[in-house]
Amino acid sequence: MPIIAYLNFNGMTEEAVHFYHQVFGTDTPQIQYFRDMPGHESDSQLENRVLHARLTVHGTPLYFSDSMPQNPVSHGDGITLAIVSDDAELLTSEYNKLAEGGRILMPLQDTFWSKAYGIVEDRYGIQWQINHEE
Repeated sequence: MPIIAYLNFNGMTEEAVHFYHQVFGTDTPQIQYFRDMPGHESDSQLENRVLHARLTVHGTPLYFSDSMPQNPVSHGDGITLAIVSDDAELLTSEYNKLAEGGRILMPLQDTFWSKAYGIVEDRYGIQWQINHEE
């Protein structure tokens, strides 16, 4: 079984999933909400929070969820998601879209190991390494 990244957000998962759907041109996201759980009682803090969402990016599944309001999450720089492709044009497009509203940590550039390598933190605090490989 593969190791799958599971990204958690503080009530912004639906927005983030739709953003990534646009960036990577994925199939329609699969999103389940707390309100859809069998036996769920109405709770205004949870109604619109995402229980589980899934996207497949470059053939790899990514999972998403909102945190519980009493247990907010914070994002750090200990983990980055790496996108590796032999299509430099596609990588450049994805890098630029991820950078919109985010922060460029390393400009996309030619390095001794890659024709296009860069690091960006997107508007949701998730860091991405973009790496071109033949």
